[in-house]
Amino acid sequence: MNDYKIDEQHLRQRIATNLIYYRKLNNMTQLELAERINYSDKSVSKWERASGVPDIFVLAWLADLYGVSVSDFLEEKGPEYQLPPTGKNTPRFIILLLGVGIAWLVATIVFTGFRLFIPSAEKAWMAFIFAIPVSGIIAVVFSFLWWRIAAQLLSVSFLVWAIAVCIHLTVPMNDINMIYIIAGVMQVLVLLWFLLKKKSNRQRR
Repeated sequence: MNDYKIDEQHLRQRIATNLIYYRKLNNMTQLELAERINYSDKSVSKWERASGVPDIFVLAWLADLYGVSVSDFLEEKGPEYQLPPTGKNTPRFIILLLGVGIAWLVATIVFTGFRLFIPSAEKAWMAFIFAIPVSGIIAVVFSFLWWRIAAQLLSVSFLVWAIAVCIHLTVPMNDINMIYIIAGVMQVLVLLWFLLKKKSNRQRR
């Protein structure tokens, strides 16, 4: 019976060590991981302290999130099992800025190309207008990958209004200003959706 308890504790500690390793390898905090899997950060902390073990469904979810197999959480790792130096990790915000910068670089190239080869193109400046919603799309993608609900809400809201501005400046129609009424309604719906999402996350915890 004592041997069984020792083996069980050893397995818990092994799983805890692997959970910590893969979380840090993916540059996530306990709170960020908790929000991704709709559990509390207390649960994540409990698993990583070997005070408990996530059930098989959570392990499968984590394996899919980290791109590994469930068996990887059960394996005993050797001395070489070390995290890469944290100083080499590129800050996520810089990656976001690089993505947005590439979008504006493409817009600049398009604008310059029109001005050089088609000087009569009066609307070459619209390349920069279209870069605004593209930047919003990039922000939405990265916020849902890495950040919390507040960042996700801001990025989606920015995208909604960026699309409205883009349509207003590029579509020659009477009463095109009405597009901002639609954007306002969409903004309310976005707020309601995120409130429901936040409430749902709290209930699951």
